[in-house]
Amino acid sequence: MSSAGAQANKFYEEVSSNKSLWFAENSEGTALEFDVSEDKVSFPLWSSKSRILRLKKLNPELLSEFTPREISWDSFKEVLVPILKNKDRVVGVNLSGKNMSGFDMPTETVIKQVEAFL
Repeated sequence: MSSAGAQANKFYEEVSSNKSLWFAENSEGTALEFDVSEDKVSFPLWSSKSRILRLKKLNPELLSEFTPREISWDSFKEVLVPILKNKDRVVGVNLSGKNMSGFDMPTETVIKQVEAFL
């Protein structure tokens, strides 16, 4: 399994166990997003606060203004998913490393994979 695949698998396991996930937001309330291929924008999510804090240390020039924010699994599905779908966003799961690599996928795939671990 690739490093990104292992990170994605860990995301599904940890989110299903903790029933929460994390995103990064600046002081103005703007969430971290990345332009990705095919005119898509990725909304990154992590399975723990410590993963975001580790990335802030690796990428201070990019992430210094961002703070980890927790959202429950139920709120993610009920509130955030409709917003992400409306904005045509994909989700990056447990991006890691200096290059913040990982998998970007549709919200439906994230839900299906996490719920397979519940």
